[in-house]
Amino acid sequence: MRNGPGRFDRKTSQWKKEILQGPFYRMPVLCFAAGDYAALLAAEWTALIIRGYFSSYPVFSADPVYFYILIPASFLIFLSYGGLYGRQKALWQMAERLFHACLYGIGLSVILLFISHEAGSTSRLFIGFLGLFSFPFLFISRCIMRRFLRHMRWLRVPVLIIGAGLSADALVREMRNGSGMGYEVIGFLEDYQPAAKFAEKYPILGGFDDLEEVVRETGVRTAFIAAPGLPQKKLTDLVCRAQMILDDVGIVPNLVSVPMSHAAVETFFDDRIMVLHIQNDLFQRMHRIEKRIFDLVLASLGILVSLPVWLAAALWIRTDSQGPVFFAQERIGQYGRIFPCYKFRTMFVHADEKLQSLLERDPDAQKEWESSFKLKEDPRITKAGRFLRRTSLDELPQLWNVIRGDMSLVGPRPIVHEEIEKYGPYFKEYDQVRPGITGLWQVSGRSNVDYGERVRMDSWYVHNWSVWIDMMLLWRTIKAVMEQKGAY
Repeated sequence: MRNGPGRFDRKTSQWKKEILQGPFYRMPVLCFAAGDYAALLAAEWTALIIRGYFSSYPVFSADPVYFYILIPASFLIFLSYGGLYGRQKALWQMAERLFHACLYGIGLSVILLFISHEAGSTSRLFIGFLGLFSFPFLFISRCIMRRFLRHMRWLRVPVLIIGAGLSADALVREMRNGSGMGYEVIGFLEDYQPAAKFAEKYPILGGFDDLEEVVRETGVRTAFIAAPGLPQKKLTDLVCRAQMILDDVGIVPNLVSVPMSHAAVETFFDDRIMVLHIQNDLFQRMHRIEKRIFDLVLASLGILVSLPVWLAAALWIRTDSQGPVFFAQERIGQYGRIFPCYKFRTMFVHADEKLQSLLERDPDAQKEWESSFKLKEDPRITKAGRFLRRTSLDELPQLWNVIRGDMSLVGPRPIVHEEIEKYGPYFKEYDQVRPGITGLWQVSGRSNVDYGERVRMDSWYVHNWSVWIDMMLLWRTIKAVMEQKGAY
């Protein structure tokens, strides 16, 4: 068996085999189930206590069987049906399935109320508060349990990557970026010279013909085939061999960056053909309405909560340099409409003249500006503006753009007219949606991401949109802002 950098360690292999086949193999499932049950009891007791504050009626006494068994069971059934005790999912996918399980769980609980003749003695306020608290309690419990299980190394899923090309590189990068799946790469199989940069950090355990030997010696039960360039016959043979000896085989098709998050699979049995149906979620009318309501509610709350920050920023800007507090720049919005994109002023007055003078005398600055329309060392920025940009507080006034309907909380980055040509054929997708205050670009390195990749990110978002993706991107935006990654 060939060894790459970081030689293959048989002791590590044996440890992984013991984890996979030993007494701790089912521990994550038991821990999640116990955590879910505890979270549901906590939600019930919280609903019971708060119901007492809002109701003048005496506190009711729920039947212990209904309270401790039937209600939790109603939720646990749908948690299991939603696959939340199976393979780990990304955080936003977990949240989405958790939410739906809670809706169905509360519905089944109400049905069981009538079947068990408890409806007459059970408070409607209690049921309402239970529906309100079940999701956040379960979500928090699962986040804590995931962190605990990873600390104990019980949630790690050893993974073998078959192929070490660019697709494998992208796959490992997603795993390392915290996808939430718990995958731990043990090494690669590759017949040719590895192209993946991560092949320098993980061992090359052999070639494709060594698959059976590697699986036997490592005890790995999960593998991803990331070799889309293989001829069809070889790829089919490789998949069949992997399925015979592994519990879980994933295939990375030659569809990188194609919108696939809500793809549906259809099989034509007689001709052994698989068809992927791809839909554009954000182009559907009901989804647009759902997104608009989401924007209005959160933007309104955001303005109310951040008012003290607005006042402090306005005072600092006025005392730091001459000029107005706010700055409005024309940007391209939905359907090509021009709108004023509001920000706190972060530059000196007559900044355009300063920029033009700098670009004329500094070729490096000219090249950087043409590449990204940004400068790391920008002489136009004020002292207050530098802080506001680094913390992204300069974009707070865009919440008003969201209220006006010019922008969305999450979406493609608002662009100026000169940037349209950089989007090329992707501008059709940009043109159909509202630009966002934040988006995939902002949480993926921000100004450190090159323009071409930024455009592809915007395209992916438009095709794969969901409320849960918006929520996850908002959360990751807060994290990126706190880390001040790529902000200038």
